Amino acid sequence: MRITITVEAANDAAAHSWLDRIVHRIEDGWHVWDLTDLAEPASMEATSWFRDPGRQGQRLRELLRELLRTSIRREAWSPSLATHGRRLRVTPHPAAEGESKPEDAFRLADKPLVLLVENRQSDGSFLRRVVGELDRTLGKLWKKDGEPIRVDSVGGSGQMQQEVQRRAEKSARPCRLVVVVDSDREGPEAPPSSVARKLGGVCEEHGVPCWILAKREAENYLPRALLEARPDTGPADAERVEAWDRLDEDQKDFFDMKDGLSNQPSATEESAFRGISPADRQILSEGFGEQLHTCWCLGGTAEVRRELIARSRGDLERGLEMIRSQV
Repeated sequence: MRITITVEAANDAAAHSWLDRIVHRIEDGWHVWDLTDLAEPASMEATSWFRDPGRQGQRLRELLRELLRTSIRREAWSPSLATHGRRLRVTPHPAAEGESKPEDAFRLADKPLVLLVENRQSDGSFLRRVVGELDRTLGKLWKKDGEPIRVDSVGGSGQMQQEVQRRAEKSARPCRLVVVVDSDREGPEAPPSSVARKLGGVCEEHGVPCWILAKREAENYLPRALLEARPDTGPADAERVEAWDRLDEDQKDFFDMKDGLSNQPSATEESAFRGISPADRQILSEGFGEQLHTCWCLGGTAEVRRELIARSRGDLERGLEMIRSQV
């Protein structure tokens, strides 16, 4: 988060211990100290928080001064600051959204950002690869000690609604949570599934960002370079990659990557995949299998990043912006 500490809070003796704890989280790299709204940043050194000699000794005062100097030097839109989209203003008298008392501010700053998904393993691999390829600064934050960003799951999209409600109602402050769910759309004109829509509604009710994937599921974002890199595959799989590559972009977005084309397609699927040759339809009647998500963990090159951006069609960037809004 982009944390602003007001002079009033820094001159409140009862707040000092909470501010110390916030500073240690900033030192850990979880957050940044934002001084862009402070008319005279150097005035912070004149506060009782800086000048109090009886708390934690010289080391803390040196740490405060070093962090202050670093924050003053940081340009307002440097990559490290721009990564953090959520603002937190620490004040003894909160009166607006985004403001908190020092103790509440620490409790919020001390919690990791949770990305709630359907499957921690497969969806977690997808998110880590997307962040690593498309937002390196956010990726570095993810790897900080103490797990400032954490992927969690509760057993499927049906249970995610209850989990969002539980987390939101348990927290007196807006919780640090982003929800990511497959749309399960079967074609470009189809809406997200009823489960995804209900989950989106619950998230909206509680002010939680919800990224309903524009494509059918996470595996639909896979670039060809990663599909081809799968180990221990034979000629049939190579033919399937070629047949998949002959699909148009909309068809690639809504092809059931794991299970393949259905022998009893819905009207939406029939319309979306009309025009495929009988030979390709036969090859694509089998998908790439349940372990397809392991492709996200394979090594890659600049080609992977280029293809990922092309396959995104803007949706991955939209999801990353949601995540940054809560970091």
